[in-house]
Amino acid sequence: MRGTLGTGWQELPSTVETTWHARWPALAELGLPGFCVPEEQGGFGLRADVAAAAAMELGAALHPSPFAGLTASAYALAHTAGGPDTGHAGTSDAAAGELLADLLAGSRICAFGRLRPDGRVAYLVDGAPEAEALLLLDTTRDELLLLTDPRDWAADPSRHRFDISRSCADITVRPGRGHRLPAPAHTAALYELLLAADAVGGTRRVLDRTVAYAGQRQAFGRPIGGFQAVQHRLAEHAVRVRGLTLVVAEAARGFGTDPRETARSVALASLSVSSGASSILHDLLQLTGAIGFTWEYGLHLFQRRVHQDARLAANPRAAARSLADTEGWTDAR
Repeated sequence: MRGTLGTGWQELPSTVETTWHARWPALAELGLPGFCVPEEQGGFGLRADVAAAAAMELGAALHPSPFAGLTASAYALAHTAGGPDTGHAGTSDAAAGELLADLLAGSRICAFGRLRPDGRVAYLVDGAPEAEALLLLDTTRDELLLLTDPRDWAADPSRHRFDISRSCADITVRPGRGHRLPAPAHTAALYELLLAADAVGGTRRVLDRTVAYAGQRQAFGRPIGGFQAVQHRLAEHAVRVRGLTLVVAEAARGFGTDPRETARSVALASLSVSSGASSILHDLLQLTGAIGFTWEYGLHLFQRRVHQDARLAANPRAAARSLADTEGWTDAR
Protein backbone atom coordinates (compact mmCIF):
# COMPACT_ATOMS: atom_id res chain seq x y z
CA MET A 1 0.00 0.00 0.00
CA ARG A 2 2.88 2.36 0.77
CA GLY A 3 4.27 1.70 -2.68
CA THR A 4 0.94 2.53 -4.27
CA LEU A 5 0.51 5.73 -2.26
CA GLY A 6 4.13 6.82 -2.30
CA THR A 7 4.36 7.28 1.48
CA GLY A 8 7.73 5.57 1.55
CA TRP A 9 9.31 8.64 -0.02
CA GLN A 10 11.05 11.03 2.34
CA GLU A 11 10.00 14.24 0.59
CA LEU A 12 6.62 15.68 1.46
CA PRO A 13 4.11 16.11 -1.38
CA SER A 14 3.81 19.68 -2.60
CA THR A 15 0.72 19.10 -4.74
CA VAL A 16 -2.59 17.35 -4.26
CA GLU A 17 -3.72 14.22 -6.13
CA THR A 18 -6.44 15.13 -8.63
CA THR A 19 -7.08 11.78 -10.32
CA TRP A 20 -7.83 9.75 -7.20
CA HIS A 21 -11.42 8.96 -8.20
CA ALA A 22 -10.34 7.17 -11.38
CA ARG A 23 -7.63 5.31 -9.47
CA TRP A 24 -9.79 4.33 -6.51
CA PRO A 25 -10.86 0.92 -7.95
CA ALA A 26 -7.20 -0.16 -7.79
CA LEU A 27 -7.15 0.55 -4.05
CA ALA A 28 -10.55 -1.10 -3.66
CA GLU A 29 -9.01 -4.26 -5.10
CA LEU A 30 -6.69 -4.26 -2.09
CA GLY A 31 -9.81 -4.49 0.08
CA LEU A 32 -9.82 -1.01 1.61
CA PRO A 33 -13.62 -0.47 1.59
CA GLY A 34 -14.31 -3.89 3.14
CA PHE A 35 -12.17 -3.86 6.28
CA CYS A 36 -15.23 -3.41 8.52
CA VAL A 37 -17.71 -5.44 6.45
CA PRO A 38 -18.58 -9.03 7.54
CA GLU A 39 -16.87 -11.79 5.56
CA GLU A 40 -20.18 -13.28 4.41
CA GLN A 41 -20.92 -9.97 2.69
CA GLY A 42 -17.60 -9.76 0.88
CA GLY A 43 -15.51 -7.99 3.50
CA PHE A 44 -12.82 -8.88 6.03
CA GLY A 45 -14.90 -8.79 9.21
CA LEU A 46 -14.75 -6.01 11.80
CA ARG A 47 -11.05 -5.24 11.34
CA ALA A 48 -11.01 -1.71 12.72
CA ASP A 49 -7.31 -2.15 13.49
CA VAL A 50 -6.51 -2.76 9.82
CA ALA A 51 -8.80 0.09 8.75
CA ALA A 52 -6.99 2.43 11.17
CA ALA A 53 -3.61 1.37 9.78
CA ALA A 54 -4.87 2.08 6.25
CA ALA A 55 -6.23 5.46 7.35
CA MET A 56 -2.79 6.38 8.72
CA GLU A 57 -1.19 5.62 5.37
CA LEU A 58 -3.85 7.57 3.48
CA GLY A 59 -3.36 10.51 5.82
CA ALA A 60 0.40 10.34 5.31
CA ALA A 61 -0.19 10.42 1.55
CA LEU A 62 -2.72 13.29 1.76
CA HIS A 63 -5.05 11.03 -0.19
CA PRO A 64 -8.21 12.93 -1.18
CA SER A 65 -10.62 10.00 -0.80
CA PRO A 66 -13.21 10.17 2.02
CA PHE A 67 -11.90 6.88 3.42
CA ALA A 68 -13.23 7.38 6.95
CA GLY A 69 -16.74 8.13 5.75
CA LEU A 70 -16.69 5.48 3.07
CA THR A 71 -15.61 2.80 5.55
CA ALA A 72 -18.21 3.92 8.09
CA SER A 73 -20.84 3.84 5.34
CA ALA A 74 -19.87 0.32 4.26
CA TYR A 75 -19.98 -0.80 7.91
CA ALA A 76 -23.44 0.70 8.39
CA LEU A 77 -24.85 -0.62 5.12
CA ALA A 78 -23.56 -4.13 5.87
CA HIS A 79 -25.30 -4.11 9.23
CA THR A 80 -28.59 -2.67 7.94
CA ALA A 81 -28.94 -4.72 4.74
CA GLY A 82 -31.80 -7.09 5.34
CA GLY A 83 -33.11 -5.04 8.24
CA PRO A 84 -36.44 -3.19 8.50
CA ASP A 85 -37.14 -0.14 6.38
CA THR A 86 -38.19 2.76 8.61
CA GLY A 87 -39.43 5.06 5.88
CA HIS A 88 -39.67 3.55 2.41
CA ALA A 89 -40.94 -0.02 2.59
CA GLY A 90 -39.60 -2.45 0.05
CA THR A 91 -36.82 -0.21 -1.29
CA SER A 92 -34.19 0.40 1.39
CA ASP A 93 -32.85 -3.14 1.57
CA ALA A 94 -32.23 -3.34 -2.16
CA ALA A 95 -30.70 0.14 -2.26
CA ALA A 96 -28.38 -0.61 0.68
CA GLY A 97 -27.30 -3.97 -0.74
CA GLU A 98 -26.64 -2.58 -4.20
CA LEU A 99 -24.64 0.36 -2.87
CA LEU A 100 -22.60 -1.88 -0.57
CA ALA A 101 -21.61 -4.09 -3.50
CA ASP A 102 -20.56 -1.03 -5.50
CA LEU A 103 -18.52 0.35 -2.59
CA LEU A 104 -16.64 -2.92 -2.19
CA ALA A 105 -15.92 -2.98 -5.93
CA GLY A 106 -14.78 0.65 -5.90
CA SER A 107 -17.27 1.66 -8.59
CA ARG A 108 -19.10 4.20 -6.42
CA ILE A 109 -18.14 6.60 -3.63
CA CYS A 110 -20.38 7.20 -0.63
CA ALA A 111 -19.84 10.16 1.68
CA PHE A 112 -20.82 10.12 5.35
CA GLY A 113 -22.10 13.04 7.42
CA ARG A 114 -24.38 14.16 10.19
CA LEU A 115 -27.77 15.79 9.69
CA ARG A 116 -28.70 18.90 11.60
CA PRO A 117 -31.77 18.67 13.87
CA ASP A 118 -33.93 20.04 11.03
CA GLY A 119 -33.27 16.81 9.10
CA ARG A 120 -32.48 18.60 5.85
CA VAL A 121 -28.96 20.05 6.17
CA ALA A 122 -25.61 18.39 6.85
CA TYR A 123 -22.62 20.64 7.35
CA LEU A 124 -19.05 19.75 6.31
CA VAL A 125 -19.49 16.40 4.58
CA ASP A 126 -16.14 14.99 3.45
CA GLY A 127 -16.10 13.84 -0.18
CA ALA A 128 -19.59 15.16 -0.94
CA PRO A 129 -18.67 16.99 -4.18
CA GLU A 130 -17.49 13.74 -5.83
CA ALA A 131 -19.86 11.31 -4.12
CA GLU A 132 -22.43 9.25 -5.99
CA ALA A 133 -24.27 8.46 -2.73
CA LEU A 134 -24.65 9.91 0.74
CA LEU A 135 -25.28 8.29 4.12
CA LEU A 136 -26.32 10.88 6.70
CA LEU A 137 -26.71 10.15 10.39
CA ASP A 138 -29.83 11.57 12.03
CA THR A 139 -28.99 11.52 15.75
CA THR A 140 -32.40 12.88 16.74
CA ARG A 141 -34.08 9.71 15.43
CA ASP A 142 -31.15 7.28 15.66
CA GLU A 143 -31.51 6.63 11.93
CA LEU A 144 -29.54 6.90 8.73
CA LEU A 145 -30.75 8.70 5.63
CA LEU A 146 -29.50 6.93 2.50
CA LEU A 147 -29.41 8.95 -0.72
CA THR A 148 -28.35 7.17 -3.91
CA ASP A 149 -29.42 9.71 -6.54
CA PRO A 150 -27.26 12.89 -6.74
CA ARG A 151 -30.36 14.78 -7.83
CA ASP A 152 -31.72 14.31 -4.30
CA TRP A 153 -29.29 16.77 -2.73
CA ALA A 154 -27.42 20.00 -3.39
CA ALA A 155 -23.77 20.41 -2.39
CA ASP A 156 -22.16 23.76 -1.55
CA PRO A 157 -18.35 23.55 -1.14
CA SER A 158 -17.77 27.32 -0.98
CA ARG A 159 -17.30 27.47 2.82
CA HIS A 160 -14.84 24.58 3.13
CA ARG A 161 -11.73 25.23 1.07
CA PHE A 162 -9.21 25.46 3.91
CA ASP A 163 -8.06 21.85 3.49
CA ILE A 164 -7.15 21.60 -0.17
CA SER A 165 -6.07 17.96 0.06
CA ARG A 166 -9.72 16.86 -0.14
CA SER A 167 -13.14 18.31 -0.90
CA CYS A 168 -15.94 18.97 1.57
CA ALA A 169 -19.35 20.56 1.17
CA ASP A 170 -22.51 21.49 3.00
CA ILE A 171 -25.44 19.31 1.92
CA THR A 172 -29.08 20.30 1.56
CA VAL A 173 -31.42 17.34 1.11
CA ARG A 174 -34.48 17.75 -1.04
CA PRO A 175 -37.69 17.12 0.97
CA GLY A 176 -39.02 13.57 1.01
CA ARG A 177 -36.00 12.00 -0.69
CA GLY A 178 -33.94 9.02 0.37
CA HIS A 179 -34.39 5.85 2.39
CA ARG A 180 -34.53 5.71 6.18
CA LEU A 181 -32.48 2.95 7.81
CA PRO A 182 -31.81 2.03 11.44
CA ALA A 183 -28.39 3.29 12.57
CA PRO A 184 -26.08 0.47 13.68
CA ALA A 185 -24.14 0.96 16.89
CA HIS A 186 -20.70 2.57 16.65
CA THR A 187 -21.10 3.96 13.11
CA ALA A 188 -20.14 7.48 14.18
CA ALA A 189 -17.43 6.11 16.48
CA LEU A 190 -15.80 4.25 13.59
CA TYR A 191 -15.86 7.43 11.52
CA GLU A 192 -14.20 9.46 14.28
CA LEU A 193 -11.62 6.76 14.95
CA LEU A 194 -10.51 6.67 11.31
CA LEU A 195 -10.29 10.47 11.15
CA ALA A 196 -8.02 10.38 14.20
CA ALA A 197 -5.89 7.73 12.49
CA ASP A 198 -5.71 9.90 9.37
CA ALA A 199 -4.36 12.80 11.43
CA VAL A 200 -1.80 10.61 13.20
CA GLY A 201 -0.52 9.26 9.89
CA GLY A 202 0.08 12.74 8.51
CA THR A 203 1.70 13.97 11.73
CA ARG A 204 4.02 10.98 11.86
CA ARG A 205 5.18 11.55 8.30
CA VAL A 206 5.95 15.22 8.93
CA LEU A 207 7.90 14.24 12.06
CA ASP A 208 10.00 11.75 10.09
CA ARG A 209 10.69 14.39 7.44
CA THR A 210 11.64 17.00 10.04
CA VAL A 211 14.05 14.61 11.76
CA ALA A 212 15.70 13.96 8.39
CA TYR A 213 15.80 17.70 7.68
CA ALA A 214 17.48 18.40 11.05
CA GLY A 215 20.25 16.00 10.05
CA GLN A 216 20.82 17.80 6.74
CA ARG A 217 20.34 21.50 7.48
CA GLN A 218 23.63 23.17 8.46
CA ALA A 219 24.01 26.06 10.91
CA PHE A 220 27.29 27.31 12.36
CA GLY A 221 29.13 24.52 10.57
CA ARG A 222 27.08 21.60 11.93
CA PRO A 223 23.63 20.00 11.39
CA ILE A 224 20.93 21.71 13.43
CA GLY A 225 20.02 18.27 14.77
CA GLY A 226 23.29 18.39 16.70
CA PHE A 227 22.02 21.18 18.95
CA GLN A 228 20.39 20.05 22.19
CA ALA A 229 17.52 22.51 21.91
CA VAL A 230 16.47 20.93 18.61
CA GLN A 231 17.16 17.39 19.81
CA HIS A 232 14.96 17.81 22.89
CA ARG A 233 12.05 19.21 20.93
CA LEU A 234 12.22 16.44 18.33
CA ALA A 235 12.49 13.80 21.05
CA GLU A 236 9.47 15.26 22.84
CA HIS A 237 7.44 15.24 19.64
CA ALA A 238 8.50 11.67 18.87
CA VAL A 239 7.20 10.58 22.28
CA ARG A 240 3.94 12.49 21.77
CA VAL A 241 3.36 11.09 18.29
CA ARG A 242 4.07 7.59 19.58
CA GLY A 243 1.50 8.16 22.32
CA LEU A 244 -1.11 9.30 19.80
CA THR A 245 -0.37 6.26 17.65
CA LEU A 246 -0.82 3.93 20.61
CA VAL A 247 -4.09 5.48 21.81
CA VAL A 248 -5.57 5.16 18.31
CA ALA A 249 -4.28 1.59 17.97
CA GLU A 250 -5.77 0.65 21.35
CA ALA A 251 -9.17 2.08 20.40
CA ALA A 252 -9.06 0.20 17.09
CA ARG A 253 -7.99 -3.06 18.69
CA GLY A 254 -10.93 -3.18 21.09
CA PHE A 255 -13.47 -1.60 18.75
CA GLY A 256 -16.92 -3.18 18.99
CA THR A 257 -16.12 -5.58 21.83
CA ASP A 258 -17.93 -3.60 24.53
CA PRO A 259 -20.23 -0.62 23.82
CA ARG A 260 -19.12 1.53 26.75
CA GLU A 261 -15.43 0.78 26.30
CA THR A 262 -15.67 1.46 22.56
CA ALA A 263 -17.26 4.85 23.20
CA ARG A 264 -14.66 5.68 25.88
CA SER A 265 -11.59 4.62 23.90
CA VAL A 266 -12.71 6.36 20.69
CA ALA A 267 -13.54 9.57 22.58
CA LEU A 268 -10.12 9.44 24.25
CA ALA A 269 -8.38 8.89 20.91
CA SER A 270 -10.35 11.69 19.26
CA LEU A 271 -9.63 14.10 22.12
CA SER A 272 -5.93 13.24 22.25
CA VAL A 273 -5.38 13.59 18.51
CA SER A 274 -7.56 16.64 17.85
CA SER A 275 -5.91 18.57 20.68
CA GLY A 276 -2.36 17.31 20.19
CA ALA A 277 -1.60 16.79 16.50
CA SER A 278 -2.04 20.41 15.39
CA SER A 279 0.30 21.74 18.10
CA ILE A 280 2.94 19.17 17.16
CA LEU A 281 2.75 20.15 13.50
CA HIS A 282 2.96 23.83 14.39
CA ASP A 283 6.24 23.31 16.24
CA LEU A 284 7.62 21.04 13.51
CA LEU A 285 6.99 23.87 11.08
CA GLN A 286 9.05 26.16 13.33
CA LEU A 287 11.90 23.64 13.38
CA THR A 288 12.09 23.57 9.59
CA GLY A 289 12.72 27.32 9.49
CA ALA A 290 11.79 29.50 6.55
CA ILE A 291 11.43 26.63 4.07
CA GLY A 292 8.63 25.17 6.17
CA PHE A 293 6.50 28.23 5.46
CA THR A 294 6.77 27.92 1.69
CA TRP A 295 3.92 26.54 -0.39
CA GLU A 296 6.27 24.17 -2.26
CA TYR A 297 7.52 22.41 0.87
CA GLY A 298 4.07 20.97 1.52
CA LEU A 299 4.02 21.01 5.32
CA HIS A 300 1.07 23.42 5.35
CA LEU A 301 -1.00 20.78 3.53
CA PHE A 302 -0.69 18.46 6.53
CA GLN A 303 -1.54 21.24 8.97
CA ARG A 304 -4.69 22.05 7.05
CA ARG A 305 -5.70 18.39 6.90
CA VAL A 306 -5.21 17.78 10.63
CA HIS A 307 -7.33 20.82 11.48
CA GLN A 308 -10.04 19.56 9.13
CA ASP A 309 -9.90 16.07 10.65
CA ALA A 310 -10.73 17.62 14.02
CA ARG A 311 -13.64 19.57 12.52
CA LEU A 312 -15.01 16.51 10.72
CA ALA A 313 -14.87 14.29 13.80
CA ALA A 314 -15.16 16.02 17.14
CA ASN A 315 -13.16 19.11 17.92
CA PRO A 316 -11.27 19.00 21.26
CA ARG A 317 -14.13 20.59 23.19
CA ALA A 318 -16.77 18.23 21.74
CA ALA A 319 -14.48 15.23 22.23
CA ALA A 320 -13.92 16.23 25.87
CA ARG A 321 -17.69 16.46 26.42
CA SER A 322 -18.17 13.04 24.85
CA LEU A 323 -15.51 11.51 27.10
CA ALA A 324 -16.99 13.20 30.17
CA ASP A 325 -20.46 11.89 29.30
CA THR A 326 -19.11 8.36 28.83
CA GLU A 327 -17.29 8.43 32.17
CA GLY A 328 -20.29 9.94 33.96
CA TRP A 329 -18.42 13.05 35.03
CA THR A 330 -21.19 15.32 33.80
CA ASP A 331 -23.59 13.70 36.31
CA ALA A 332 -21.53 14.89 39.26
CA ARG A 333 -23.18 17.37 41.60
